[in-house]
Amino acid sequence: MNLYPKDTLDRFEFNQITDLVQNFCKGDKAKQFASDLVPFSTIEIIKPLLEQTKELLEIRNNGLYFPETFYPNINLELKLLAIANSILEGKQFVKIKETVETAINLLRFLNDKKDLYPALCAIVGNLKISEEIKDLINKVLEPNGLVKDNASKELSSIRKDLDAIKQRANKAFAIQLRRYKKLGWLREFDESFFNERRVLAVVSEYKRQVKGFIHGISETGSTAYIEPSELLEINNERFEVEEEERREITKILTVLTAQLRVFLPIIKSYEDALSFIDFTDAKAKLAQQLGANMPQLSKDKKIKLEDAVHPLLYLQNQKEGKNTIPLCIEINDENRIIIISGPNAGGKSISLKTVGLLQLMLQSGLLISAKDYSQVSIFKNIFVDIGDDQSIEYELSTYSSRLLKMKYFLEFSSKNSIIFIDEFGTGSDPELGGFIAESILEEMNKTRTFGMITTHYGNIKILAEKTEGLQNACMLFDKETLTPLYKILIGHPGSSYTFEVAKKIGLNEKIIENAKSKIDGKKIKFDELLVTLQAKKNQLNKETYNLQFEKGKLKKETEDFKKEFEKITAQNEFIQRQDNLALIQKGKLYGDLLELWQKTKNKSEILKKVIIASDKEYARKNEGIRIQKEQHQKNIEQKNKNGQHIEQEKSLDADLLKIGAKVKLKNSKQVGVVSEIKKDKVTVVFGSIRTITSASDLREA
Repeated sequence: MNLYPKDTLDRFEFNQITDLVQNFCKGDKAKQFASDLVPFSTIEIIKPLLEQTKELLEIRNNGLYFPETFYPNINLELKLLAIANSILEGKQFVKIKETVETAINLLRFLNDKKDLYPALCAIVGNLKISEEIKDLINKVLEPNGLVKDNASKELSSIRKDLDAIKQRANKAFAIQLRRYKKLGWLREFDESFFNERRVLAVVSEYKRQVKGFIHGISETGSTAYIEPSELLEINNERFEVEEEERREITKILTVLTAQLRVFLPIIKSYEDALSFIDFTDAKAKLAQQLGANMPQLSKDKKIKLEDAVHPLLYLQNQKEGKNTIPLCIEINDENRIIIISGPNAGGKSISLKTVGLLQLMLQSGLLISAKDYSQVSIFKNIFVDIGDDQSIEYELSTYSSRLLKMKYFLEFSSKNSIIFIDEFGTGSDPELGGFIAESILEEMNKTRTFGMITTHYGNIKILAEKTEGLQNACMLFDKETLTPLYKILIGHPGSSYTFEVAKKIGLNEKIIENAKSKIDGKKIKFDELLVTLQAKKNQLNKETYNLQFEKGKLKKETEDFKKEFEKITAQNEFIQRQDNLALIQKGKLYGDLLELWQKTKNKSEILKKVIIASDKEYARKNEGIRIQKEQHQKNIEQKNKNGQHIEQEKSLDADLLKIGAKVKLKNSKQVGVVSEIKKDKVTVVFGSIRTITSASDLREA
């Protein structure tokens, strides 16, 4: 990856992004990965990094389980294992065991989730689960790192002897303690330890009466620390056995170290995998904080950012409870270089830095703070000219330094390059600097490089307007309040609002008019035209928004009417089916009664059945009418409750029923147009829907 100048990452404050990732890392090695984070230039490296982060982000966003990846720092232990004949201590083996156990848990989890998390599984690759490392350590050491009694036969025998000696020593000491305590020759704390030996705390004036070895005197001289003579021989024996124990432990740990040395590559691989997962998880945590996503990686050279925000500005605004206005911008093969103009403090530089920083983040394997349907390409060269580069060391002025950069850009730019230049052409005479900048831009455009440039020069805006590959853009400004809107508009150059701002702050009108008289009238007219165009564009944007809103309303009303119409049609079909079914049942009932009438002599019984059947049918109809009335009344009450007043619909006058007349269906607000009349059937068009109904169902619109 070619970054020019060398401090390109600093100019985009990329180090602040890596600091944020570091803060989310748990382990030292993961933090080092974050510190070393740099952009790459090949999609084969970048895409897997993005997908790994994306998978962990999805796990976090969905609250899914993922195993712990934190492990103790084992850098020293790995270095010692790499040295022949080195010996690790018990606690060092415990640290290695914890690392191995953590790695094995991770491997088991990912082995069961290969289809769900293919990118994360690629991090562990073909790593095998090695239980042998853990088993070797567990066989020799306790969980706290102490060597087990049964680690060897020799150690077991030594510790049994040592326990017996300690019991003898404790018994002998207890006898002397009781004896001298009874004589009142001991201090209140009566015993202590001196150089790992158990001693009596004797009042100094009695020290010559106590037989034993004086190990020391207190600072005040009031207490003597004496090992009773009865314990000297026992303690000497104990120390000899303890020395045997140390030698045996060293022997055991030497063997264990040699056994683990064979597994050094596996342990290192485990550590690398855990560290990289930790690092990737830190990237996912940052992405979660930023609301970041993985954009689509375009094969064609383009940058299309949707609702992008500068990550550092977003976090700062979040702290202060402010909104961050998102950026939408597209750079493609037709419009390779975007020329952004407009007033100072209008957002030109932050727009440029947003695109630049997100590009650097993406090529470093970080998710970016833009919508996931954004499209981004990979560039091999990123060239930057932001800020003052005055150099005392090389005796270069700001302008000279900038020209040297332009020279480099022209020499090495290509279709695989993207350039970010803030305040293009400044640092020299405005007229001459503008023409130099114009000439450089023309040559740069020929290299088919991509880029973003901010400028105030009118000739650059004019060049962009008439040159293929260049595209004007401006930062929107409220003409009435002269406040920036921090929104970018592609396709139009922007005014610097020089005179408008001067008027706004109350600068003397004579000074402003005098300034205008000294400037080429064409320039003033051009700037005024830009101000007017932008104001009209703002108005057009408002009108477009209102139109879209009304269009959306109309669409919803049309959809509501369509649903209502389909509902009524379905209800009518259901009622028709029910009526047909009822007629069939009635026909069957009365057919059975007729057959019974013909066969039965007692006609009065049959008449009773006919009357009962008629009464039931009458009751059923009345019940249906009652339910309909109740439902209708409930609907009216509900509408009144919601503040919707039912308007009395006007019946349709027969004279008004003609082709082209505007009408409404009964109980509907949708207005339609009569397109055809056949006897009592009328065809009415409601938007894109055509329906046939009876004239009685229509009302005056």
